[in-house]
Amino acid sequence: MATGRRKRDQNSSSEGSSDWMTTYSDMVTLLLTFFVMLFSMATIDKHKFEQIAISIKNAFVRQGSGGEMFESNRGKQFINIYDELNSVDQIVSLVNDDLVENNAELADKNDNAVQRIEDIKKELEKAIVEMGLGEYVKIIERKEFLVLRFNSVILFDLSSADIRDSAKGVLKKLGNILNRLDNEIIIQGHTDNLPINTPQFPSNWELSTRRATNVVHFFIDNCGIEPSRLTATGNGEFKPVKPNDTPENRQQNRRIDIVISKLE
Repeated sequence: MATGRRKRDQNSSSEGSSDWMTTYSDMVTLLLTFFVMLFSMATIDKHKFEQIAISIKNAFVRQGSGGEMFESNRGKQFINIYDELNSVDQIVSLVNDDLVENNAELADKNDNAVQRIEDIKKELEKAIVEMGLGEYVKIIERKEFLVLRFNSVILFDLSSADIRDSAKGVLKKLGNILNRLDNEIIIQGHTDNLPINTPQFPSNWELSTRRATNVVHFFIDNCGIEPSRLTATGNGEFKPVKPNDTPENRQQNRRIDIVISKLE
């Protein structure tokens, strides 16, 4: 009896051990499969990486790009990419190369714009000397613009906004030179502080604005300058270049400033 019971116990113990080993081996197999799957997901597709790098460059660096690759693949794929050696370096290198290229193009464009402004300035100076207007027309250079300053005595009669016939040839010659640029131009009208009160011009605001507007119309109609490049402003007596304490100073304050932007 004891021998039979001992054999049954040994057989039961052997069978239980076999079941446990089966479960354990299944678990180990599943863990191995899981880690193989993780490894396969972490493997880098170099072609897809290059596509994503180019898309980032197009979307965030190049002008006019709409990020077409991101738009066409949005929500279709989700890829976890990790490159221990050069994933970040590749992207940074692509961006830096494009920034250097864009900065070089911008510098060339600015250099060309500055040179064109310088050429136009020389032509204006030459034309002013040839017409004998050095006393009445000045060129003032600032960092971001040129000012072509007309003493109003050569353009308008006192208290009038109509361009004098003798001034039309001057404006046409200078306007034709300005038409070679694509830059923005602001025509500013200025007066002295002597009050005006007529049915046509209730104040110096109206007089200065009408004078500037008439010069704008003249440039459009007679010099072919695009209207989109021109702006007329009236400043009245509120931006003088001299104190309004003498007739000579007041005459200098009565002026038309043609402000030419150096930026295209």
